[in-house]
Amino acid sequence: MIELCELPRHAIQQSVLYTRVAITDDNPVLAASLATALRAQELQVQVTNSPDALTEELVITAGVGGDNTSNTHWHALERAREFHRTGGKSLILLQDTGGRFDAGPSQGWSGGLGALARTAALEWPDMNVRCIDVAVDVADMPATTQRLLSVFRHDVPLAGVDLAGNVCSLQESEPLSYPTESKTTTPIRQSDVWLVSGGARGVTAACIKALAQRTPSRYALLGRSVPAIWPDGIAITDDIKELRSALAAKAVSVGERPVPKAIERAARQALAGQEIRQTISTLEALGSVVRYYACDISELQQVHDVVATIKNELGPVSALVHGAGILADSLIVDKTQVQFDRVFATKVGGLQNLLAALGDTTLSHMALFSSAAAFYGNTGQSDYAMANEVLNRVAQSLKRRWPNAAVKSFNWGPWESGMVDQTLARYFEERGIGLISLESGAALFVEEMLAGDRHGVELLVGDPWANPLADATVSDSAG
Repeated sequence: MIELCELPRHAIQQSVLYTRVAITDDNPVLAASLATALRAQELQVQVTNSPDALTEELVITAGVGGDNTSNTHWHALERAREFHRTGGKSLILLQDTGGRFDAGPSQGWSGGLGALARTAALEWPDMNVRCIDVAVDVADMPATTQRLLSVFRHDVPLAGVDLAGNVCSLQESEPLSYPTESKTTTPIRQSDVWLVSGGARGVTAACIKALAQRTPSRYALLGRSVPAIWPDGIAITDDIKELRSALAAKAVSVGERPVPKAIERAARQALAGQEIRQTISTLEALGSVVRYYACDISELQQVHDVVATIKNELGPVSALVHGAGILADSLIVDKTQVQFDRVFATKVGGLQNLLAALGDTTLSHMALFSSAAAFYGNTGQSDYAMANEVLNRVAQSLKRRWPNAAVKSFNWGPWESGMVDQTLARYFEERGIGLISLESGAALFVEEMLAGDRHGVELLVGDPWANPLADATVSDSAG
């Protein structure tokens, strides 16, 4: 579990004092106030988004007061990258999620910069990178600045300071590996309607099937595309190599030249379609009512339309599982906005659209499929880590909205599935990182949703990640 830990100020080591500081003007009011205070300490300070090569420390204010979650995080990444290219020594990322990493004015949507700090620290070991969550009082910016200064030189990678001046950080307790037995506190009924993004395939599907084994219900599964029909004349298989060979042989038999890219695309589409049909069949055999809807959750109108259809066909939505996600791995120095936007549009924009379409609906259960990359950071996954960290912060906000609901953000470690190949599996094994099996992971999901600690929102699942793991890119099929 990920828990908030109070930090006594006297016990915190001070960081290096840098004399040439730049502050971005993403939040001009805070930037001006902080610049004035630092100049009073006889530091050389400039407010600019383009610091010169002599600047030692950069303070990025993009996470304070931003109203567009994608732009907030992309601008922070861009400014951090440019500063590192100039040889900067210290980077401080500011965000406002209430000073306690829970909600703040953005309700958590601007809360992913801690994951950027963790990932940047791994990719740039020559730079000191920190994130500070500062509760901003817009009516008293001088007081806000003084609270910020109270932790400004603390050598803590992730620190928060609230309106009362209390200092805290996020720390891991014992990561969850196996489900624990306890009495059901948030039961589900057969009439409940579960809306599940990314729910027809992979890890999310495994979790939903395990849930249906406990209590059949009504499931609306969302996926990006219409399931492909299995190729005529080819025996059903789940072996992609076998299917490629069969598709190539079929092409030859009708006088066509097999095109590798076309064969690969057709094979993957056929297997995906077959997996979707198998998921639906399994759920129905368990007594559940199931509907599959092709929907791009990054498109708001599509989500509104499909939610309206679900209400007509299955009834009002009472539970939401957001398991959809896309990877576009590359180092921060190489990250493009196209890659970034694809990741955020599905993971973060998709959740925004789902919640907007649900409107004032009160949910009994909410599960967000986050990643351990959000908590630990991960080389090559700055966008994915940030997007999942946003889910963690939003989960805290949603728990306040629905205090009696089971609201969980699962920070999954690597799964024992198709997205972790043999090479990566050996890498994890060498470092003592076990893979989460579909059976145990799905069982844990069910127990946490039905019988878990009502107050535990952010769950860290799997073995701890040591820093050497940052050398590998982790693709977890949870979404």
